[in-house]
Amino acid sequence: MLRALVFCCIALVSIAAFAQDEGEPGPKGMVLLTVGGLVGKTNRGAFDENRDSALAKLKVDFKNAYAFDREMLLALPQGTVTAVTPELGSEAVFKGPFLQDVLVAIEAAKVKTRFVASDGYSGYLLPEDIDGSDYILALEADGEPLGLNGQGPLWLMNTRKEGETVGKDNRGSHVWALVYMHVGE
Repeated sequence: MLRALVFCCIALVSIAAFAQDEGEPGPKGMVLLTVGGLVGKTNRGAFDENRDSALAKLKVDFKNAYAFDREMLLALPQGTVTAVTPELGSEAVFKGPFLQDVLVAIEAAKVKTRFVASDGYSGYLLPEDIDGSDYILALEADGEPLGLNGQGPLWLMNTRKEGETVGKDNRGSHVWALVYMHVGE
């Protein structure tokens, strides 16, 4: 009897320890953004070619990552950016979580971060570009969600300097149709 009780206690402690290794709670809705690489908090495991077929086409790979759904992104501090984009043709107010807050929430390392769009286009930002900036991961424009046909689900946006043209930035720091971020090389 004592042996059985000891065995049960050990089993319960092992299960609890295993559950803690699973990381943060995962998304309840459709995943809009996956962040891999040097992240301190995770809520999903390694890249799986079958489970992650859309990401496989983008040739990304990660050992662990943090997956965000819309509600998780909306729970973070939100910012706005007013900009004219070629896609919309007129000034619009974009809203979404601050990039810096997204990275802090998952304890991301302060290193080069690469942004990958659903069509494979990618760009990057350095820590000095992000710190103190108003970069947001825009979820909506003028109150309307950025749907897939509108090159959503997310746009990496910031307030542009006067005279700056979107797309002329040689690092590609304005990425539309953003679906994946990689922290580190």
